[in-house]
Amino acid sequence: MTSTKAGIKAALAGSYAIEDELGSGGMAIVYLARDGKHDREVAVKVLKPELAAAVGPERFLREIKITAKLNHPHILPLLDSGEAGGFLYYVMPYVSGGSLRWVLKRDAILPVADAVRITEQVASALDHAHRLGVVHRDMKPGNILFSGGHAIVADFGIAKAVSSISREQLTRTGFPLGTPGYMSPEQAAGNTAQDPRTDVFGLACVTYEMLVGETPGMWPSEEAVRMGRFLDASPAHRKTLDKLPGRIEQVLTRALAMRPADRFATPGEYASALGGSSKHTAKLGDSVARDVVRRAAELDAQHATEDGVLSVGGVEQVAAEAGIPPARVREALREVEPHRSELPADAAARGPIKPNCKKGRRTVDRTVPGHLAEADYEILIEEIQRSLGYVGTVSGVGKTLNWSGAKPGFVGRDTRVTITRRETETAVHIEEHIEIRGFSMFSPAWGAAAGGAIGVGISSALGLPEAGMVILGLGSAFGGAFLTVNGILKGLARHYAPQLENLADRLAAHIERRALPEEAGADRRLSSREAPPSPV
Repeated sequence: MTSTKAGIKAALAGSYAIEDELGSGGMAIVYLARDGKHDREVAVKVLKPELAAAVGPERFLREIKITAKLNHPHILPLLDSGEAGGFLYYVMPYVSGGSLRWVLKRDAILPVADAVRITEQVASALDHAHRLGVVHRDMKPGNILFSGGHAIVADFGIAKAVSSISREQLTRTGFPLGTPGYMSPEQAAGNTAQDPRTDVFGLACVTYEMLVGETPGMWPSEEAVRMGRFLDASPAHRKTLDKLPGRIEQVLTRALAMRPADRFATPGEYASALGGSSKHTAKLGDSVARDVVRRAAELDAQHATEDGVLSVGGVEQVAAEAGIPPARVREALREVEPHRSELPADAAARGPIKPNCKKGRRTVDRTVPGHLAEADYEILIEEIQRSLGYVGTVSGVGKTLNWSGAKPGFVGRDTRVTITRRETETAVHIEEHIEIRGFSMFSPAWGAAAGGAIGVGISSALGLPEAGMVILGLGSAFGGAFLTVNGILKGLARHYAPQLENLADRLAAHIERRALPEEAGADRRLSSREAPPSPV
């Protein structure tokens, strides 16, 4: 690096004073320099010697002339280019606002509105370049800079120069055809004949990272694209993806399709779909919505609760298996069953209702006047997990927040918490089911043996014939088994009852402290959120 810096410093001494090295990528090194003629700071990008040898001075200067014609507010302009001392270089304005890579290191995840805005600005720049026959081929956060809060795409110079090199030449140089994590399948296959859909893929990877915090990690299958859902997403990614509004996940899976033909044709088309999906959710007709929910209920019948209510997560899962985007199922649920998760009217009284310990099942309810802003839901989720001691999954339908978790171990606890915003109040409903794992196969046996022995004893005392002894013994055995299991489950439900009552009280207290009337909800939601970080 030192020899390269010294060499380019000497070669450009008459025009540019090389100062600091700003960074080094796979194909070039960028330096901060001062333009002596115009007395301004500039960035000088120098191709690495091996790549410069493969491109050649004549081809480099010829191809970069096309890059110089790119004139767009979101494209970093080309100020100068040339060959000096064996080095191929080009000069750009120095942008001090940092790159998207720096922003993501600082903030990890951006608000949806910011991610969509950056995507739209970059897509506009890419569309302009594509119309002039320039495909970027290396879309990544490091090539998106910020100036005055606006996204600026850099490195079109290298893109055009490298596009003229044959696959064999590029392979011999050892330089990559893209950046791992953002590289399209056709790039990974070594195909240099790429079109705008390659940049659609790279830009979608960048969008995904802005929204989720990491790149997708794998290419979605054709099945995933058809369903509009990342079927192989990790649990951490799935948790974040499920919180995205509208049909964003469906748009991302299409933009990241393995086959270019399955993607959006242009970055602009992709950005337009993304922006629309972040604001609106597709509507379904009543008949279609009812069919969706009805079919989901049939497929998910094995997960129904005792009162026949399905979990939201279960409905979304079967929807994906049936090829229906989860966002559409959520909309169908809102249209068909807007009050599905609300509590019965007779459960609205303040304080606990009469416990129901049938078969290890217990319910607890609280009702608090006013409404809680959605921004405060996280506090409730943290309280639930802290009080119960285990984590769960979160989902929402309309004005209802659902938390469900299962505690593994000898005694299994399946707990569900539903927080529903009504017209003038907020209702908390906790329901828990207890099961005994492992021991459950022995407790009925002990109960049956004890019951059978008692039955035989009674029949002997009564002088019943042998057939009567058998019948009474079997009946007592079955009864003993049932009473043993049921008794244990009821006892466990009573044991955990104070914890559920305490959780209900704590949730009600949180809501009561932070709740506002419905008309103040919108103002509360705005004031409770911090302003999104500025990209610069």
